[in-house]
Amino acid sequence: MNKDAMTAVEVAEMLNIAKNTVYVLVKRGELDCYMVGRKMRFTYDDVQKYINRSRSGGTEKQVGAPETGSRVQDLSVESEAKESLADDRIGSDQDGYDVSAGQENIFRICGNDDILTHLARRMSELLPDLKTECVHKGSYDALTMLYRDRVDAAAAHMWDSETDTYNKPFVKAFLPGCPTVMIHVCTRTEGLYVAEGNPKKIFSWEDLGRDDIVVANREPGAGARILTDVHLLRLGIDGHQIKGYDTPRRTHLSVAGAVSKGEADVGVGPEKTALSTRGVSFVPLQEESYDLIIKESIFETEAVQTMLKILRSEEFQEEFRYSSGYDITGMGEIISQ
Repeated sequence: MNKDAMTAVEVAEMLNIAKNTVYVLVKRGELDCYMVGRKMRFTYDDVQKYINRSRSGGTEKQVGAPETGSRVQDLSVESEAKESLADDRIGSDQDGYDVSAGQENIFRICGNDDILTHLARRMSELLPDLKTECVHKGSYDALTMLYRDRVDAAAAHMWDSETDTYNKPFVKAFLPGCPTVMIHVCTRTEGLYVAEGNPKKIFSWEDLGRDDIVVANREPGAGARILTDVHLLRLGIDGHQIKGYDTPRRTHLSVAGAVSKGEADVGVGPEKTALSTRGVSFVPLQEESYDLIIKESIFETEAVQTMLKILRSEEFQEEFRYSSGYDITGMGEIISQ
């Protein structure tokens, strides 16, 4: 995340609100932004100023702040909001996606990671007649949507404690009778998000059971939530007794943001997010495999073969080779078929 050029989606995740609410706040003049062409961008300081004003009960603009209420900016805000709604409005079923996977000219990748966003963008460049998009869901929902043909590729990082393996047992359980192909994307380090300097000395899973701890938790089915729940079960800790446990957050960024804002003492997620969030330190605990799963029936399609070509290319891998939080060894390799 570029803290000097945050998108509306990143701001929404940081504040744990809907993206459209961000547009409303801008139009009201409560949240500052600047325009790059017709796209809104925000700085981290813009968001922090909004938070501070909200805490003090005031929403008035500061002297010298950009005139976000101008007619020109209003039109830009309305324009981007309409474009965003069009991008988001795919269907009306309970998942929010009513178009079956494999539909002509649409390819959906389901998961939460910057690599997938870059992958979708690169696929769109190489296959201009194919609309490639990311669906931001956790591992459980991703596999469920793949089974129901709501997406074409599902990203997962689900740890099975009995076999000490990632994803394979869950793919077998979630897609019964469906031949699948599992493609390795990267290895990530999962651990604890704590306040900078770790003032509460939180170093292990056991520390989550302390009375003085408030946790920022992911929603049921997210890989980080499954990892947390399994370790708590092993330790005999009832998660529902932990403050904050039953208030789910939709993304790793919103978990890290809660720690950054002081709303929580600890959260669980990948190292990459901690590195991009101000005021957050990271305690590494476990290596995880982050993989893409597709149905074997579409393996030979142009879309999937292009996706593999991109993942295996030196050019694409170079974007993440020196990015902290990722080990891209084996990116694009088929690990199960």
